[in-house]
Amino acid sequence: MANQVSAGALNRGEWPKAQHLPVANCQLTVNSAEMSIKFNVNGFPYEVQPADYAADITLNTFLREQLHLTATKYMCLEGGCGSCICVIQRRHPVTGHIKIEAVNSCLMLLNTCNDVDIITDEGLGNKISGYHPIQKRLAKLHGTQCGYCSPGFVMNMYGLLEGNGGQVSMSEVEDAFGGNICRCTGYRPILDAMKSFAADSNIELPADCVDIEDSFELMCPRTGQCSSGSCTRKMQRVQDNCHWYWPKTLTQLFEALDQVPIGEEYILVAGNTAHGVYRRPRTIRHFIDVNWVPELKQHSIESDHLLLGANMSLTEAMQVFQQAASRAGFEYCAQLWRHFNLIANVPVRNNGTLAGNISIKKQHPDFASDVFITLETLDVQVLVHENAHSQRVMSLLAYLEDTTPKLVIGGFFLRAYPKHKYLFNSYKILPRAQNVHAYVNAGFLIEWQDIQRHTVASARLCFGNIRPGYVHAQNAEQSLVGRDLYDSATVAQVFAELLTSLQPVEMPPEASPEYREKLACSLFYKFLLGSAPKEVVRERLRSGGQLLQRPLSSSKQTFETIPKNYPITQVVQKLEGQIQCSGEAKYMNDLLTTSNAVHCAFVTAKRVGATIERVDPRAAFQCKGVVGFYTAKDIPGDNNFYNSTLFVVEPEEIFVAGPVKYFDQPLGVIAALTHDVAVYAATLVQVTYVNSEVKIYTRMNEVIADKANDRIFTMTKKEEEVSRPMPEAGDVMGRGILQLESQYHFTLEPQTTVVVPREEGLQVYCATQWMDVTQASISRMLRLEANAVQLHVRRVGGGYGAKVTRGNHVACACALVASKLNRPARFVQTIESMMEVNGKRWACRSDYDFQARANGSIRLLTNNYYEDAGCTLNENVVDFLTRPALPNCYNLTNMNFKIRGTAIRTDAASSTWFRAPGTLEGIAMTETALEHIAFACKLDPADVRLVNLRPGNKMVQLLPRFLASTEYRKRRVEINLFNAQNRWRKRGLGLSLMEFPLNVSIALCYPATVSIYHADGSVVISHGGIEIGQGLNTKAAQVAAFILGVPLDRIRVESANTITGANAFVTANSMTSEVIGIAVRKACNTLIQRLEPVKRRLGPQAKWEQIVEAAFLQSISLIASESYTAGDQPNYSVFGLSLSELELDILTGNHLIRRVDILEDAGESLSPSMDVGQVEGAFVMGLGYFLTELLLYDRQTGRLLTNRTWNYHPPGAKDIPIDFRIELLQKSPNPVGFLRSKTTGEPALCLAVGVLFAMQHAIQSAREDAGLPREWIRLGAPTTPETVVLSAGSEVHHFALQ
Repeated sequence: MANQVSAGALNRGEWPKAQHLPVANCQLTVNSAEMSIKFNVNGFPYEVQPADYAADITLNTFLREQLHLTATKYMCLEGGCGSCICVIQRRHPVTGHIKIEAVNSCLMLLNTCNDVDIITDEGLGNKISGYHPIQKRLAKLHGTQCGYCSPGFVMNMYGLLEGNGGQVSMSEVEDAFGGNICRCTGYRPILDAMKSFAADSNIELPADCVDIEDSFELMCPRTGQCSSGSCTRKMQRVQDNCHWYWPKTLTQLFEALDQVPIGEEYILVAGNTAHGVYRRPRTIRHFIDVNWVPELKQHSIESDHLLLGANMSLTEAMQVFQQAASRAGFEYCAQLWRHFNLIANVPVRNNGTLAGNISIKKQHPDFASDVFITLETLDVQVLVHENAHSQRVMSLLAYLEDTTPKLVIGGFFLRAYPKHKYLFNSYKILPRAQNVHAYVNAGFLIEWQDIQRHTVASARLCFGNIRPGYVHAQNAEQSLVGRDLYDSATVAQVFAELLTSLQPVEMPPEASPEYREKLACSLFYKFLLGSAPKEVVRERLRSGGQLLQRPLSSSKQTFETIPKNYPITQVVQKLEGQIQCSGEAKYMNDLLTTSNAVHCAFVTAKRVGATIERVDPRAAFQCKGVVGFYTAKDIPGDNNFYNSTLFVVEPEEIFVAGPVKYFDQPLGVIAALTHDVAVYAATLVQVTYVNSEVKIYTRMNEVIADKANDRIFTMTKKEEEVSRPMPEAGDVMGRGILQLESQYHFTLEPQTTVVVPREEGLQVYCATQWMDVTQASISRMLRLEANAVQLHVRRVGGGYGAKVTRGNHVACACALVASKLNRPARFVQTIESMMEVNGKRWACRSDYDFQARANGSIRLLTNNYYEDAGCTLNENVVDFLTRPALPNCYNLTNMNFKIRGTAIRTDAASSTWFRAPGTLEGIAMTETALEHIAFACKLDPADVRLVNLRPGNKMVQLLPRFLASTEYRKRRVEINLFNAQNRWRKRGLGLSLMEFPLNVSIALCYPATVSIYHADGSVVISHGGIEIGQGLNTKAAQVAAFILGVPLDRIRVESANTITGANAFVTANSMTSEVIGIAVRKACNTLIQRLEPVKRRLGPQAKWEQIVEAAFLQSISLIASESYTAGDQPNYSVFGLSLSELELDILTGNHLIRRVDILEDAGESLSPSMDVGQVEGAFVMGLGYFLTELLLYDRQTGRLLTNRTWNYHPPGAKDIPIDFRIELLQKSPNPVGFLRSKTTGEPALCLAVGVLFAMQHAIQSAREDAGLPREWIRLGAPTTPETVVLSAGSEVHHFALQ
């Protein structure tokens, strides 16, 4: 225990000195021979020499590249996606207890793993030893689609259960996955699977799911072999003239620091989580592991203070907060726990430390540290050590400004704040629910002079992310002293002082200064509303005092199965589901290559419009391990990575050969012995430019405003002019603009290609959705015959259009390197490279105007829409996909609907296909116009849609049914009542309709081969489609089982390749499962015809195996190859409806999606569990598009500013609807569909636009309360909290308690 000290001493600002606690079971002896790192992985002991590896090699790299444990995935490398999570067990240096926790292996450095047990998904369970219940349940409950993220989810759940002795609540489970991104499923089935392990679970389980208690201990791979950490380790020189130190006491820590020469950089390493925010400088030469220094891990809870050791993890600090919160004077720790729970995510908090977080703040004053803002609000004091025997206590702000070299934080002192004398709260407002840094964070501490009269003795008002260096609103703090905190004059004055004091500055890509200023004031207003006595606050203002609280989520799925057609229409587990959840499923970057393989990285151009005069790679070649650099002049054939005759207007350069078209356009490729060296060396290539004085256009609006006609291309066919009808009595007219920005695909699997030279040509393993064009682009680049370039694609970890053609850029560069060096090459793009180099969704703008009758029926709707092509006009959606979707389900004809579509060329990477390309934008434009008409006519949006439906359209029957089943009318009345009763909380209801036109006429060749093995009658399928998570292989197997009449488990689906899948068309447009199904059905029917005579001869009692063997003995071929050909499947429409209800916090702009109902017409679903998953995943991806995913560019240079998980935010597990209800329309067979089914992959994304209408509903109520005139508000994609606050009309000078 730390020294006891009186409260009086604390009040005088005197702090206790921390004692140096003994290490449990540890003898601090020096063994100079012990220079290796020892640890266990999945129960197997390993010993590595640090000198054999790079100084900063991560655990992820070691697991994947040295141990070939590839279930632990590679993706963001900054702890932001969760695909790399594994579980570690290590002994606490103070207590001696074994800690079990999930960590991000991409951040954890290998040299900090000494005496650690490491568990990966393979070690948790596999096909040899049996599967762990978590793995089995995730697969059984359909929680995996592409599967790339699944091992990370499994391991995070395992860490949660193990760390809590198997006892967790459903709420704790939902809260634990903020750091795991899934782009496919929409999270609902994952959360169901994980919540089923909770002590209070109400999740219904299939009968064959074993109880966790029955097998958890049996499956747990504990070894008990972890050593006690008794050895002191001397400094070890490692690669690149770097040094590692492993001190075991504070004295040894300073001995290590003494060995760091003046002028050389060092780093104290604990969790290394800072690397996820600010990349670690490569100039660091000294790494000091502080994980085993007990003096930095101690803590104590005394009557008048808490001591938190500097190297306590955030998770450990939170555990102390929970313990302390029940003690007098430390009740505020409950709020600290809640605030810390919003910092990063569970694995990052498990490894990240208090001192590490504060150290980031010291090095980077602009860092929006939540640890700092909360501790500074509480006037926490810092214990620092100048050496092992000298320590002092200072304030946090003093520490940030202290320049003493080699100063070590020892701990933090938190004083007691009796609740009868102090009032504390803190806030963090985020762009999404979890795992993101704050727009603004704040903490407020009031010391009462007279609590009965609410008189303030002192105040601390702290704000973060306002501007570098700004913390305290000092004038506002002083203005409160001696005043009644809740007096109207005091309130008015403090807000006036805040507006004078804050003065936020532009800090791209952070939110605007206007929003951050208003938000900071709103947080103090929320503090007042939430703490003031009831009688002081007007009733309808009171709810504004609380942040939105998300309850436990729930869901419902309704669909039809037809037993006579099983396994068609049957709920079945995804074919690869189990091996995806166990990490046994292999992706492109999991493939092993020979030891002479090289890694690749793009060198990119940084000056848009310029011509490259000279490229100098000499500095790159100075890096150890760099073996090659290639540019356009090294390409023997076509410098074009999109070498096709389809959807192409112009070539797309592999490497820049003329003017630079966009910032970060590749100009060459580096080849090196490791990935890290390749990425770093690429930054060292020197480029000289000429002729760079050009205006850069990063957005369409700038092109339109400047009338830059050389960039404007009208794409729609000219039609007869539609004359505007003469106005009639009661007609309503209006106009509006809908702005839909771009969206990044965010596939969890990076763009990846592995190329292996072979006897004559290349074997290419590529994460592509279109093997044919990848093959053609590589062969024409290298001037090879197509048959010399063979592709092999087992599965792809998410596509959504990103890997149709954009992956060819990586594929061609990788193939060039492999060809030039005649050795295997591997190219895995970093997330920054993917976001900067690769094209994204076509952004869209609609300028529309309308003339409608008083009942809302449309007399004329005009839509001039523009779509952002990027730097080429390839893959153009304007006329091809957007225009057919524009009428939607409404009675819009050439008599009342006038449209013109225009493509705009901008200085960005060429835009590309993205789930529901063009169709999403087309439906959103028309739905927005209908919503606007309803607003202008002062009518219910449902009634306006009803009156405008196209006669005979299926929606005529569906919409009234949907309105009734969702209780639309009743809920709208209830929401309006809620809004009338609450000033700062508003709810909204948004209806969206969809007629999604599926264009299958573009489909060309989709081959499939079905083979029956005579030995046992088992069946294998190979086809030209790509399994990207949509369940293609599962549906193909279901079709074959149905046609052949064999059990589903007798059928396997093999990898796609360019031999059996030669000339296969693209896997895209939601059609591949059906067209491959048609090809499989053809092949199976061919086999059935061949087997029919044999079956007749053997009689009705003959078994399948007997029939197959008899056919073989008669030399009947048991292999059939067929293909889908154009015209096999007619076009059709998919109908859908959604109703979205959300609640807004008008003061912060944050929202909760309270409930979503979706009804989608899927015909007779081939595989209901797959189709429900597709609907949910598409809709949640749409939520990201419309609410959270913001791409920002530097308008001067064209550089993308939001290029990684730190600043680009797809939805997380707690961003999905709280109540999520999916219904696949029953008894609605598709008369022209394959086996009466309809597609589900893309359409539901279009239904997410309804959230904007719910936002509009809520914001209009807020604007009415603010006394603003009634006018339509422009909401687009994305509508962020900033948009909400700035649109709601709230002004700081109106903030009052009455």
